[in-house]
Amino acid sequence: MIIARSPLRISLGGGGTDLPSYYRDHGGFVVAAAINQYVYLTLNRRFVPQILLKYAQMEEVERVEEIKHP
Repeated sequence: MIIARSPLRISLGGGGTDLPSYYRDHGGFVVAAAINQYVYLTLNRRFVPQILLKYAQMEEVERVEEIKHP
């Protein structure tokens, strides 16, 4: 089992302008901060061959290529 924890970051302004597809043509500026909250990721092997992904929705797929979450 792998458990990872990362500080939650929030964009205060300019969200999306840090993407290469945008800032290469228009420049970019982002004001972001980490707050005293965390995002957790838990990864473990299941007893069945399907992949189960839980976030605001739940997906159960056979292959990684079938996952809809970006």
